[in-house]
Amino acid sequence: MATLKQLKAFIAVAEYKKMSEAARHLYISQPTVSQIISDLEAEYSTLLFERSPKHLRITPAGMLLLNSAREIVTIHENLEQSMRNINALRPLRVGATVTIGNSMMGSLISELIKKYPDIDASVCVDNTRHIEHLMIQNELDVALVEGIITRKEIITEPAIEDSLCLICGKGHPFAKRTSVSVRELQNQDFIMREKGSGTRAIFENIMHVRHIPFHIKWECSSSTAITDAVRHSLGLGVLSERSVSEEIKTGQIFTCPVNEVSMKRYFYLCRSQYHPITTQMQDFMNLVKALHLSCFFNN
Repeated sequence: MATLKQLKAFIAVAEYKKMSEAARHLYISQPTVSQIISDLEAEYSTLLFERSPKHLRITPAGMLLLNSAREIVTIHENLEQSMRNINALRPLRVGATVTIGNSMMGSLISELIKKYPDIDASVCVDNTRHIEHLMIQNELDVALVEGIITRKEIITEPAIEDSLCLICGKGHPFAKRTSVSVRELQNQDFIMREKGSGTRAIFENIMHVRHIPFHIKWECSSSTAITDAVRHSLGLGVLSERSVSEEIKTGQIFTCPVNEVSMKRYFYLCRSQYHPITTQMQDFMNLVKALHLSCFFNN
């Protein structure tokens, strides 16, 4: 059975058509190359090259061996490369706020790994304030958040358009209303995300700017818990349309468009200005920017 060293020498002789030239490129002596070719010919009981004073001419048997030899050497080199890189995965620590974690992060990371299998991504899902804290502490490389980042050390850019929606259950007076006025929200009971949530901060800002008081009856860090409480008509909720699309489609809850109020917002890509941009960070950010996420993910 030919060894890998013999096959590489044979390929070199076939390519350079001179044993001296093959030996020079292989950094071994010419007699060693000559011996390797002789050993192969003895191994397979056939002539691999026709010798002449000026050059060698490969025989049909030699051509058959050459094709197989090239395939074997390529497979071996690919294996060597793969094994050398097996522990050289590119680690990436991704932060996501709860709405994004619930509605799209699984699809996004799945697409990232499919496109870049050498990226080893770990994900932390929490509210905007905590994700911001982790980035300042250099515990995350990049994040996708729905809230407003306040720390100047963190660079943000809008990446994905989203919309908040006011939701209610079947038993609520707003159910099946085509719209409500912002004044009708005065003193209503709300089931809201916890403090530090970007969703809550945006809605509270809308209400405070218009000087409209409202009651927070429940606080939940889970969008699912909020949706369930709203479904039982225990109060109004404000969530991303992405996170309640299925419940709206099936008629479990209703949306109530609010007149004179824009509920549109962006999800933001974030990174610390002190964190060098690694190739895996760039690949993640490029993927987010390149995908038409409003269409790619199930709203």
